Amino acid sequence: MEYLDWILMVLLGVFSGAYGVLVGAGGGFILSPMLLLLFDTEEPEMVAGTVLAAIAINSILVAIRYIRMKVVDYRSALLFAGAAAPGAVIGAFGVSAVAPEIFRTLFGILLLLLALQLAFRPNIVRVLRIGQARRLISLPVSQRHITTATGQEYRYEFNETLATSFNVVLGFISSFFGIGGGFLRTPVLVLAFGFPVRIAAASSVFALAIYGSAGALTHGYLGNIELFPTLLFIGTGLAVGGQFGAMLSGRIGGVWVMRMLLVVVFLLGVRLIWQGVAG
Repeated sequence: MEYLDWILMVLLGVFSGAYGVLVGAGGGFILSPMLLLLFDTEEPEMVAGTVLAAIAINSILVAIRYIRMKVVDYRSALLFAGAAAPGAVIGAFGVSAVAPEIFRTLFGILLLLLALQLAFRPNIVRVLRIGQARRLISLPVSQRHITTATGQEYRYEFNETLATSFNVVLGFISSFFGIGGGFLRTPVLVLAFGFPVRIAAASSVFALAIYGSAGALTHGYLGNIELFPTLLFIGTGLAVGGQFGAMLSGRIGGVWVMRMLLVVVFLLGVRLIWQGVAG
């Protein structure tokens, strides 16, 4: 039975890593709740710390691949990481102070809010179909021009201060729940600030590699990381899945990616709330 659990951890890591990269996240928004539900862990800080450590390692590997593809907006990613890093450190200290039932309930509510956000954006299908967003916050301050390794050019402009500021909250959320935060950042960058989907996803992963490492190191200092078997096996799965997802990036329609994300997140949120309320 123990070996079956290890195999399941690897498979969860592969799925979460591949899917997470497609939406510009580390996969923790799927992996963390799945570990809570399938393995009935009573210490949420161990789940948050271990998953965030695996996400940080995987994000570094995927970021290297995106760098070679030349699809990273470096200035934006560094600003996002700098804004998120303090919250990532604070979140690692905060999660151990919350009861497991409350943690599950809060996590479930967060996932349902994400599902609602995705479900009630009437322009999301059109936005993702053309690969660019109508800017919902039209205060252009900075302009970007990126040419990828294949010669594709991207030009966009956005308010740099606003785009950076909301990462302060994402940093705390990422470390508190062990989810990375990219699954929230990427849709906002695309829908509110006009980032091309591919650039938003790559830049989000690059930023996550930096502030996720800061949060993971803090969790490690606090003893919130289970090296064996969880980190070893989910980390291996994430690394494999992350590379696979990077290869699929740009080949799978964004509309279907977001539709699948909506269903998965909604079901996980409902289940976590049920467990939290039931005690």
